Amino acid sequence: MDISLYLGIFAGIVQISAFAFYNRNVFRGTAKPNTATWSLWFFLTILNAASYVAITGDFAKYFLPIASAGATAATFAYALFAGKFSGIDRWDSLAFALGILAMLVWWYYQSAIYANLIVLNAIAISFWPTYRGVWKNPTTEEALPWYLWAFAYALSTATVLLRWSGSFFELVLPVSLFFLHLAVGPLTRRKRSI
Repeated sequence: MDISLYLGIFAGIVQISAFAFYNRNVFRGTAKPNTATWSLWFFLTILNAASYVAITGDFAKYFLPIASAGATAATFAYALFAGKFSGIDRWDSLAFALGILAMLVWWYYQSAIYANLIVLNAIAISFWPTYRGVWKNPTTEEALPWYLWAFAYALSTATVLLRWSGSFFELVLPVSLFFLHLAVGPLTRRKRSI
């Protein structure tokens, strides 16, 4: 029995569960996803998963990013019908440009590592509108999905460490996405600003 394989699969299941809770809130009308942001996350998550698969080549390590890409695609499709569309702001534009740059770098240099590092920076930038929106109005997001997403990335980090191949680059994705998701949870607990 390989506990690290099961841990990696469990991380993906937790990730999908977080999306289920998030989408439940959208269905109830308590969350209004921004279609522009979710379209950007759809693009970046697929690029992130593809580059991470190429980096690790290990199902236990890349199951979570693949699960995340599938769940993001489903959420994006749902957001097209249930969400609101606001224009792409400068942060989204910058993140999108970095995503395009990552694709070009991957193609030109044939380096999934370089591409993944660029994509992770794009994802980090794409979180700023969410942070700003939740800072202004904490009720726009529920904490539970964000904490579950962070927990999934903590499990993924443990999986990478248990199946350590000696590559630091395998840790960048789960560790950075752990902190990016975790930061939203406490913002939802703030008192609403006047």
